[in-house]
Amino acid sequence: MKLVIFLFFLIFFQFGFSQSYNTSKELTEKEIQEAATQSLENWNYYLRNDLDSLKIDAVQILMIGLVEKNDFAINVGKRSLGSYLIRTGQQLNGITYLKESNTYFEKRENLVIQTEILNEIGNGYLNYGKPLEAEKYYLKSLKCGKNSPDPTSSFLAEANLAQAYINFGNLEKAKAILQHYKSESLKRAKFEAVSSAYALLGTIAEIEKNVPLAKEYYRKSADFGFKSKALSLCGQAYNNMAIVFFQENEFEKSLEYFQKALEIRLKTKNVKSISESYYNLGDYYSGLENYPEALKYYLKCEKYSKSMKLVKEELDAILAISQVYKSQNQWELTYQEMEKVVELQKKYFSELAIDQSADNEVFESLKQIELDGKNENHEAKLIAAIANEKYHTNVLYAVFSFALIALTFLVFYKKRIS
Repeated sequence: MKLVIFLFFLIFFQFGFSQSYNTSKELTEKEIQEAATQSLENWNYYLRNDLDSLKIDAVQILMIGLVEKNDFAINVGKRSLGSYLIRTGQQLNGITYLKESNTYFEKRENLVIQTEILNEIGNGYLNYGKPLEAEKYYLKSLKCGKNSPDPTSSFLAEANLAQAYINFGNLEKAKAILQHYKSESLKRAKFEAVSSAYALLGTIAEIEKNVPLAKEYYRKSADFGFKSKALSLCGQAYNNMAIVFFQENEFEKSLEYFQKALEIRLKTKNVKSISESYYNLGDYYSGLENYPEALKYYLKCEKYSKSMKLVKEELDAILAISQVYKSQNQWELTYQEMEKVVELQKKYFSELAIDQSADNEVFESLKQIELDGKNENHEAKLIAAIANEKYHTNVLYAVFSFALIALTFLVFYKKRIS
């Protein structure tokens, strides 16, 4: 009897041990979930305002996901990293990350995020110069968005699709889509989106040489930009209107709007936009052959760009300065500026190569960690399968052993009775 009781205890102990669960990981999982959710929220803001922060955030959450083997964090990171890459000249790598992230969210039927990712893949192809591929993914995004619980998903990709059609030269189709996008955005008081729609409609009107209509659209873009409190859009709208006024020979109005654009951009602290405004004012005075004033703003652009480490913008400013000197037959100063151009070009391409090399090292490391993780997962599954097989075999042996002992005990007990 003692032997039988011991066997019962052994069997139940085995079952109990196999069912034991390490709960110490639950808090870590919760923290990872919260970090990944926060990263999802960061995506939209960083995408519009700070690409460097988008990259840092993406790498951090992706690293956490890979180390902790958390698929949600991994694919949140891949989406952000993909968005960063398609905007910084590495479109194919970015598209790859976005497609991998899309597969994950598609399986989980998260239509809101999937709509956004498909739109981003379209942006990647558009930036890569493949508008036909871009169109395909924008249409996929719109189709996915129709079933999304977020009503804005149904028209999210329309503005970008319109841009693709502008690139095709299909202006009528672009206008129709933008009018629908504007209408849907207006219904939901999405004033920033309305402002963007009017800005694109203004661009189309300019292409069609309809200057009065272009001015009207740019003015409306600025109005809705103010309503949305998105100063960056207002600055862009004023800048566009200034160009239109210049083309119409309304030089005073043009100057007023260029200065308004600069004033707004100084408030936003968007360094590239500020540099552009200084450059545009230089162009304005250059167009009027007021070379001393043109030189003043080009030099401001050069100095500001240099202080903000905007190498490309600094290069553009120096080229413009050299053209001013050339137009005045100041050949010695022209050559001096051209020498600066050559040196700066070397610096620009050198820094670009260093940045891309540093990025590539990080991305290769992440890929290697992911690959190692997949190998570990494969090995873990194999070990688990073997262990599971051994466990069932042991249980089977235990059951047979118990049955054999019970049978022996029964035979022995019957003999004693007889």
